[in-house]
Amino acid sequence: MGKPVIGFSAILLVSLATAAMAKDARPIARLTPAAAVAGHCAAWNATNRVERDHLLTRVFAPDGIYNDPDPTYVAGRAALSDEIARFRDRHPGTRFRCSAPQTHHNAMRVSWLLLGPDGKMLSEGMDFYQLAPDGLIRRVTGFFGPAPVVGR
Repeated sequence: MGKPVIGFSAILLVSLATAAMAKDARPIARLTPAAAVAGHCAAWNATNRVERDHLLTRVFAPDGIYNDPDPTYVAGRAALSDEIARFRDRHPGTRFRCSAPQTHHNAMRVSWLLLGPDGKMLSEGMDFYQLAPDGLIRRVTGFFGPAPVVGR
């Protein structure tokens, strides 16, 4: 048996495919932690489903998890949007204010205030985030109330 002969058309096809893949192999723009928090906080304040879904698409991983002591546990953007809608229905006119994130590696924490329609604080808490490599939110674990006091 002799060596297989690779035709010119096969070589050309491989070259074109390699060039096309290299052209499309652009680095993924990483979402900044501050942008992730701003979008997530804005989604909780959004009363319009289309606006909320747009915000979540920009900051929340498709298979992201949200959980809090309410007890709430939801997986995915649509489920989170549904949960936010339920919250908005139960607490009309309220708004969240979120701090800048404190970050390290793929984790961050954020403090938040829930303000009533009159602007007075109704509740406070802290969320812990896990971020995906592209900066999208992979997981949020929320805690209600002030941080525990350190004993002596």
